[in-house]
Amino acid sequence: MVAVLRAAAVLLTVSFALTHLVASEPWWASAITLNGVYWCATALAVLRAVRVRTHRAAWALIAAGLCCYCAGTAYTWIVQLRGGQLPYPSLADAAWLGFYPLAYCGILGFFGRRPSSRLLLDGTIAGLGGAALFSVLVVDVLLGHDTEHGMAQLVTLAYPLGDSLLLGTLVCQVTAGRSVAPRNPVLIAGLSVFVVADTAYVVGSAQGWYDSSAPANVLYLTGLTLIGTAAWHHRPARPSSRTRSSGTGSSIAFAVGALVLLTVATRVHLSAITVALAGLTLMLVVARVFAALRELESIGEQRHGEARRDPLTGLANRRAVLEHVDVLLARRQPIAMLLLDLDRFKEVNDSYGHPAGDQVLREAAGRLQQVTRHSDLLGRLGGDEFVLVMAGENLTTDEAGRLAGRIRTGLLEPFLIDGVQITIDVSIGIATDGDQDANTLFQHADIAMYNAKRAGGGHVVYQHDDDRESRTRLELTSALRRDVGTTAMTLHYQPKLDLRTGNIRGYEALVRWQHAERGLLMPDVFLPIAEQNGLMPDLTHNVLSQAVRQCAEWHAAGRNVSVAVNASATDLRFERFPHEIATLLEEHGLPARALTIEITETMMLTDWATTDRVLDRLTSMGVGVSIDDYGTHHSTLSYLRRLHTARELKLDRSFIADLLTAPRSATIVRSTIELAHALGITVVAEGVEDAAQLERLREWGCDQAQGYHIGRPAPPGALEAAAQFAKS
Repeated sequence: MVAVLRAAAVLLTVSFALTHLVASEPWWASAITLNGVYWCATALAVLRAVRVRTHRAAWALIAAGLCCYCAGTAYTWIVQLRGGQLPYPSLADAAWLGFYPLAYCGILGFFGRRPSSRLLLDGTIAGLGGAALFSVLVVDVLLGHDTEHGMAQLVTLAYPLGDSLLLGTLVCQVTAGRSVAPRNPVLIAGLSVFVVADTAYVVGSAQGWYDSSAPANVLYLTGLTLIGTAAWHHRPARPSSRTRSSGTGSSIAFAVGALVLLTVATRVHLSAITVALAGLTLMLVVARVFAALRELESIGEQRHGEARRDPLTGLANRRAVLEHVDVLLARRQPIAMLLLDLDRFKEVNDSYGHPAGDQVLREAAGRLQQVTRHSDLLGRLGGDEFVLVMAGENLTTDEAGRLAGRIRTGLLEPFLIDGVQITIDVSIGIATDGDQDANTLFQHADIAMYNAKRAGGGHVVYQHDDDRESRTRLELTSALRRDVGTTAMTLHYQPKLDLRTGNIRGYEALVRWQHAERGLLMPDVFLPIAEQNGLMPDLTHNVLSQAVRQCAEWHAAGRNVSVAVNASATDLRFERFPHEIATLLEEHGLPARALTIEITETMMLTDWATTDRVLDRLTSMGVGVSIDDYGTHHSTLSYLRRLHTARELKLDRSFIADLLTAPRSATIVRSTIELAHALGITVVAEGVEDAAQLERLREWGCDQAQGYHIGRPAPPGALEAAAQFAKS
C-alpha cells in the first residue's frame, strides 16, 4: 500500500507537469490530479502514524495538517464546480493555514515525548528567526513598501512565513539531535519547496504576474509528495558528529540575525511584520537564557549531590561524612563515630560473584537505615566499610555501644540472595573524641574497628592506649617488608606419620619470623600483615626456596621424604607460580613428587578459572596438591568433584579434637575417610594429641597423621628424634 501511494503521488505530479508543458488540461482533469497527489501524501502520513509506533503522535499531527490542506483544496474545486467565485481570504485559506500549527506541533514532537524547555525554545527561536529573515527578504526587499497591509495581505504573507517557521524549527531539530533521522532531509526538502512556491505566490500576486497554473502547482505537488515520502523514508539513522550544543548554535545564529534586523530597523524602515518577528525572536532568546541558567543551576545542584553520595547505596560518601563531622566539630557538639567493616564479605564476592555482593551491600545499607536515628549520618566509605556519625548534647559511649549492638543484631540476620541464605558478621569501632578533627576521629575509629575484628566481631570503643598497638602494627609492617625475603623467615617442620608403616613420610613446612627485637613470632602475628600489604608472593617464594633446598638435602642424605608448603590465594592467581616452582625443583635437583602444595577451601572460591589452570599445571609437573583445613569453611562435595587435581585431603584439627567424645565428629571423620579413598585421595588427620586418637584413626583406615603427639614443629636440626619415631 505504501509503495503504491508513493508511486501514485510521483506519477501524478510528473503527469501534471508534463501535461501542462504541452497543453493545458481541462479544469476537471487538473482537479483530479491535484487532489490525487494531496490525498496520496495525506494517506502516507496517516498510515505512518497508524502502523509505526516511533514518533506516532508527531506524524499524526502532520497528517491532520495535510488533511486540512486537502480540505481547503477540495473546497476550492467544489466552489468552482458550482460556478461560484471564491472571495479572498476564504474558508479555503483558513483550512490551508490550519496546516501550519498542526505541522509545527508535529515537528516539535520529533524532539521526544517530553522535550525539555531548552529544545522547545531552540526550535521556536530558530523558526521565528528564520521567518524574520524571510520577511525582510520578501516583504522589505522584493515587495518594497508599496503593498497594502490589509487582511488579504496578511493572509498572503502568512503562507511563506509559516513555511519558514516550520523549516527553521526542523533544521534546529536536526542539529540538536544525536543522530540524523533519515526522514529529516526529505522533510526539509519538502518544506523548502513550499517556501519557494509560497514566495513565488506572494511576489507574483503583488507584482501581478502570478498565474495559478502549472509551474506554481507543480511546486506545491512536489512539496507534498516529498512530505508524504518522508513518512516512509526508511534507512538506518547515521550517527551525528554534532555535539549537544549544535542545536543551540543554530538558534543563536537566528537570534543574531534578528538582532541585526532590529539594529537595521533603527536606521532603515522595515515592515511591521519583520520588526514584530525579530522582536518576538529576541524575547524568546531572553527566555532561553533564563532557562539555560536554571538548567545549569539544576545540573550544579545534581552534581553537587552526586559528588557526596555513594552510587551503589545512595548513602553519604567519605567526602560528605568529613564535611558533616567538620560542621559538628565547629559547633562543639559531642560526636560518636562508628566505623563498620563487614566480616566474611570477601567470601560472598568469591563464592557468589560481585552482583550478589552488591546486593548484600544495598540490603545492609537498608537495615542500617532502619536502626539508626534520623539525626545520625550514615555513609559508605567504599568496599564493605560503612560509617555512622552520631551527635547530641547528652551523647554517651554507652548509647553508641547500644546502637552498635542493634546494628550487629540486624546484620546477623541472613540475607536472602537469589534463593541462597548468606550470613555475615560485622566489626564496629567506636571513637568519641569530640575535640579532635575529622581525620583523627576516623583514625581512632579505624583502630578500634581493627581491634574488634581481631576479637572476632562485635564492637570495641577506642582507648588512648590503642595508639600504641597501632604504632606496633605499623612497625611490624615496616620490619616485615624488610625481612620477608631474608633468612629471618625461618622454617620449622612438623612430621607426617604413615599410619600403615609407622614411618615418617614427610614434613609440613611452617614459617616463623625471627624478629630482631621481639624474638620468634608465630604466623598468626605476621601473616595477616603480609596479606594486607601484598607481601605474600615474596614470602611464599622464600618459604618454597628454603623448603625445597632442605628436602633436597634430606634426599641427598638418603631420606626419601616429601615436604608440604602452604600457598595463599594470591599465589594461585599468578600464572607464573608453577614456573617458579619448576625452576626451584630443577635448581636443587628435587623430584616434583617430593613437593606438595597445600591450599585451603576458600582459595577454591577465588578466581576459580586461574586457580584451576595453575593447579592443573602443578599436577602435570608431578607436584602434589593437598586440601588443607578441610571442613572448616564452605566445603561441599562439589569441590571434591571439581578439584580433580587434589591427591591429599587434610582433616581439620577441630574434628580430631573430640573424635573420641563426639559421635557426630566421629561419623564425619570416618565417612570422610571412606569418601576420600573412594575418590583415590589420601587422608591426613591434623591435630592428633594422644595415642587413643591415633589408634582410632588407624582402625578407620586413615593414611597419615600429624600433631603434637607425633612431633611438634621444629627446625631441621631437631628432627632426628621424630625421624626415629617407632610404630605404636
